[in-house]
Amino acid sequence: MKNAINYYYNLYPETIHQTEKGYYFIVNQARYFLTKYLNDPKEIQKTYNMHLTLLNQNFYVHPIILNIQNQILTYINNEPYILMLTIYYEGKITINDILYFEKPMINTSKIPNWGELWSQKNDYLEYQISQLGKSHPLIIESFSYYIGLGETAIEFVNSLEKTNINLVYAHKRIEADYTKLDLYNPLNITIDYSVRDISEYLKSKFFSGQDITEDLIKYLNTKKLSTYEYFLFLARMIYPTYYFDLYEEIITDHQKDEEIKKITSKVEEFETIIKKIYHYYKIFLPVPRIDWLE
Repeated sequence: MKNAINYYYNLYPETIHQTEKGYYFIVNQARYFLTKYLNDPKEIQKTYNMHLTLLNQNFYVHPIILNIQNQILTYINNEPYILMLTIYYEGKITINDILYFEKPMINTSKIPNWGELWSQKNDYLEYQISQLGKSHPLIIESFSYYIGLGETAIEFVNSLEKTNINLVYAHKRIEADYTKLDLYNPLNITIDYSVRDISEYLKSKFFSGQDITEDLIKYLNTKKLSTYEYFLFLARMIYPTYYFDLYEEIITDHQKDEEIKKITSKVEEFETIIKKIYHYYKIFLPVPRIDWLE
């Protein structure tokens, strides 16, 4: 890898550190991170342009370094890689980091439709499990419950009266064990409602065995949300992204079936949290009725 970095980037690090995420090295006190590009190569120009927009607005994301051929992607052993300049390697994120990251996105025609996206996802997963689920009994046992949660979230979102609210730069995925390297990675940036990152972070933190009560109270008591955003947050907390992500890892044999027990063993505890949010909302919001939360 050192030869490839020398050749494609005219950079000559003395030492390169390899982790599961990529390669780290320092040249002239500047820190670099080289990682495989796992998304569709056709999307890289759009990602690059978005990251330039953010940098031009003085909003930090890791700058992407072009190679000597002025290309965004570098193919090393027939695998696409991307190089970034970064001030962050470590430091686990907190809810404050996520709130600080949030930046309004202005003048966009892209309005997320969670109900439609989730409905398509549910349909795909139901077809997939009908074809591949027989060899995964633990998935079969729990799948209907989580599809049901998904349907609840879809019906709830679809019942809401849409209002115009600012979209923000958010993350495609965000997890409790992410570092600031992950948080400011331009490859993980998307455009969505502000509640996306917080809800996904809280779900990930809960299912990794951590208490989210303090973070949840802090967010709901200090963040000024519109009625629509409050409801979107509840819907996103209900929608079981955490289960579906692990489900796909298991169904494609990248994780063992037993891993699903880390989620299914916490069903009642997580339902209690959702119910508390729902009943808290009822104090000051006209919440659409969800029978199983009453």
